[in-house]
Amino acid sequence: MSVSLLALQRARKQLDVFCAQRNRPGSELFCRVEDSSLVLQYNGQSLVRLEPDGTQWRIFWRREDRSWAPWPHLPVCDDIQRVIDELEQAPLHVHWSR
Repeated sequence: MSVSLLALQRARKQLDVFCAQRNRPGSELFCRVEDSSLVLQYNGQSLVRLEPDGTQWRIFWRREDRSWAPWPHLPVCDDIQRVIDELEQAPLHVHWSR
């Protein structure tokens, strides 16, 4: 079974909560749907892209040249909460506010 529309919506809700908990005046973190992927943007810049692939998510980060590269710490995952836990570690040197 592939990542369904329901799973995409569920993952987006979890990422929306992650973003809402970290937004502060002067900074804006949000999740949006782009095609069938989820994209996290911070202050207008796309940082992380999650693409459904079967029952898993492929995770990418945005390079300086604006191309997408596989997430080095967790390139594939089947649990969106694990992705959020990884983001908590600030691997892109974006220190999310709380």
